[in-house]
Amino acid sequence: MVVLQTLPKPDPDLPKIPLAIGLAKTEEARQLIQTGIHDVSAIIRPYVLAPGTPKDRVQTLRRAFADTVKDPEFLEDAKKSKLDVDPMTGEELEKTVHGLFKLNPAVVAKLKEALEAK
Repeated sequence: MVVLQTLPKPDPDLPKIPLAIGLAKTEEARQLIQTGIHDVSAIIRPYVLAPGTPKDRVQTLRRAFADTVKDPEFLEDAKKSKLDVDPMTGEELEKTVHGLFKLNPAVVAKLKEALEAK
């Protein structure tokens, strides 16, 4: 029995199950859930380019990737392989990573403490 979702958006199959972030009582708790669960899981398998890659090339590759993950034939193959295809855009990934570098040091300390807990 599922009692709580740790996803950023509700799973369509579980519309009545609450989201953890919606139950957070403080802004700090929301930041911990957002950073420690949502952001980390969203960027677990990124496709990245070397620093200094020309912007036009980055945009071309981002468009190609976005087109691929919307392609019906690709999606059918993914479904047959039981793969969930719901990637972030390159812009979303970039924003998320930049946000991680701007985290409040107190939030970083609490995340570190939570991750080191045994």
